[in-house]
Amino acid sequence: MGGPVRPHRDIVAPVIHAHIPRKDRNMVISLLGPLLLGLALVTGLTIARPQGTSAQKPVPRRNGAAAGKEIFVKYCASCHGTDGAGNGPAAVAMKTPPPDLTTLARRHEGKYPAGYVGALLEFGRSLASHGSEVMPVWGLPFKELDPARDPTGQQHIDDVVTYIASIQTK
Repeated sequence: MGGPVRPHRDIVAPVIHAHIPRKDRNMVISLLGPLLLGLALVTGLTIARPQGTSAQKPVPRRNGAAAGKEIFVKYCASCHGTDGAGNGPAAVAMKTPPPDLTTLARRHEGKYPAGYVGALLEFGRSLASHGSEVMPVWGLPFKELDPARDPTGQQHIDDVVTYIASIQTK
């Protein structure tokens, strides 16, 4: 049993022995051993690499109706439509059609119900069409949109409330 000690053979050989024909084993072991060692080194160096010392400034987040529109289009428009009129592509599949959000003020004696809309966004409402108390398209994920600057998701909710207020019909 002379010859150089090759620790990678001790690790790789038992696995290879069971699955590779005898004539190809030595070649596979010779290739896989150094490959695995190299992969381990690259992984170790990547993890141990010092992180950049210069702190990158976070991109300022827009607030208000413009930010609310972006969120609305991404999370609400599939049911409520891009215009908020309740005509989104998923609306036809719902048991109860989504409401026309552009008429909320009209349906509440001319006053936009911002508190009601915010509470509905944050806590949901039990609707048969939604299947649960949280609107499945967004609900709690608002908390995860920007955990560093908006850990509760409240700013995102406020932005959507502001946007919906901006699309009210007279």
